[in-house]
Amino acid sequence: MEINSKKTAFVIGTGPSLNTIDVKKLSDYHCVTFNRAYIAFDDWGFVPRYYLAIDGNDIRSIYKDINFLAKKHKNTDFFLLDDPRNNIHPEESFQDREKKNFLFDYNEPNLHNLELFCDKILPNAGFMGVKLLEALGYKNIGFVGCDCRYLDDDKYNKDITKIGKEYVSHANTDMNHFRKDYFGEGIHFGAPNPSEIINIWRQAPLGSDLNVFSCTPNSPLNKFYNYIDFEDFIKKDKLTT
Repeated sequence: MEINSKKTAFVIGTGPSLNTIDVKKLSDYHCVTFNRAYIAFDDWGFVPRYYLAIDGNDIRSIYKDINFLAKKHKNTDFFLLDDPRNNIHPEESFQDREKKNFLFDYNEPNLHNLELFCDKILPNAGFMGVKLLEALGYKNIGFVGCDCRYLDDDKYNKDITKIGKEYVSHANTDMNHFRKDYFGEGIHFGAPNPSEIINIWRQAPLGSDLNVFSCTPNSPLNKFYNYIDFEDFIKKDKLTT
């Protein structure tokens, strides 16, 4: 796995603000993205260098897609958590109702257990994207689409059934992400915890030599990380490389 620690890397979140930038301009950077962001790879015109998924509810609902992508995109490294408690969940929670104890074949050279790279896994994919890039040696990390404004109310959940900490979507009406079909019809996903997500970004430790900045407009995370307009960053970066 070759990396260039001098090159800026990006975390591509999945919030609605992602629709306000031209994601294609990140094709020249090493990026990590998450969960069902792969439904937009064709629109973006590139496949990010890294992919990460940590929520068991999400993973059980899309694990076949992830395995397919790993076989198709050999130049992308996939970092995953394969919950050994998968077997306690009903078959309805699994993609195509195909229940398995372990969902991934780590004999595939680009499939990795995230726990081997990050010593502590926190329930926040965006922040874990930063920690993964840090573990891989990057020193300058920006993030886009990390809105941290997830709304969990009757309006936003009108087509969602809650089963404990698992949510099930029944229509392509997702308003919390950059596409309505992100957590769309038939997708199971973990219950959100917006305040916990923000606290993780605010309190979790990062290396003193790590430069983390935000290109996500109006994100509450901009209280803790320096904000740089995405287009301004791209222009300045091209002038210095």
